[in-house]
Amino acid sequence: MRRAGLVLGVLVALLAGCGTGTGDLRLLVPTEVGGGYDLTARTVAAAVAEQEGEPGPAVVVVPGDGGRAALARLAAERASPDLLMVMGLGLLGSVPDDGRGPGGLPVTPVARLISEPELVAVTAGSPYRTLADLVAAWRADPSRVVIGGVSARGGPDWLVTTQLAAAVGIPAQGVRYASLPGDALLPALLRGDVAVAVTGLGETAPQVDLGTVRTLAVTSAARSPRVEAPTLREAGVDVVFENWRGLVAPPDLAPSDLDRLTALADDLRATAAWRAAVARNGWTDAPLTGAAFAAFLDAERARVRAELAATPS
Repeated sequence: MRRAGLVLGVLVALLAGCGTGTGDLRLLVPTEVGGGYDLTARTVAAAVAEQEGEPGPAVVVVPGDGGRAALARLAAERASPDLLMVMGLGLLGSVPDDGRGPGGLPVTPVARLISEPELVAVTAGSPYRTLADLVAAWRADPSRVVIGGVSARGGPDWLVTTQLAAAVGIPAQGVRYASLPGDALLPALLRGDVAVAVTGLGETAPQVDLGTVRTLAVTSAARSPRVEAPTLREAGVDVVFENWRGLVAPPDLAPSDLDRLTALADDLRATAAWRAAVARNGWTDAPLTGAAFAAFLDAERARVRAELAATPS
């Protein structure tokens, strides 16, 4: 089996071949190292390695153009049986749909894997001790509160920020949202370039554990066992939001190949590596496959479109 690796950039040589079993499997990451897609891909690779008893599949990072570069690479390997891409709500929001596939994307849906809440987080020394403190300062002068996230417009961090602003009465045109690379958000927060970070729990939990970051609230309906923080609703803001991530394959995949990849996604969830990562990252197993996952992608794309249409750029 091919040795697992993290390859930066678009490595066409790795992507060119097609095989017949999991030994040739490659996992595309459509954004930079350090974000939720990268974390999910590395977790999938570790779980598959445990499943197979050998080194796992190659993780190939193909950042660029909001996910379009990786999506183009996926589409170029039409019907390839040994290529998967990690994707989620952020990709649906940032990539214009072509209307030809589920969620408007040229892909074959394989499986939704997990859901996770977002965090509203500040530095340990922030003057905002509670969400109420943040809301009061935000309402007093929206221009002074810069909120940072990893997502571009239409992605989960942007969606949470937009919904939070609407719920507390901040006009959309007054929201200062900064979209940053995955490995730049925490430094920006620590430097004070952004006052607040809205981001995924899995990516931020290590900093919460170290005490450099404090969580004001989580966006889920119930409290997360991973961090000590109220939900937005408990903190007085009527917003509930869950992000999600899953796997898609190239378009025109043969039914037998789709069955094999779907079984792989189902089986990896039983591994110790996967279960440990779910607990460590504050994820929730959220399996969905087949026609149900395709319908879910369509519904999520419609939801993002409606939010974008209602919010001025």
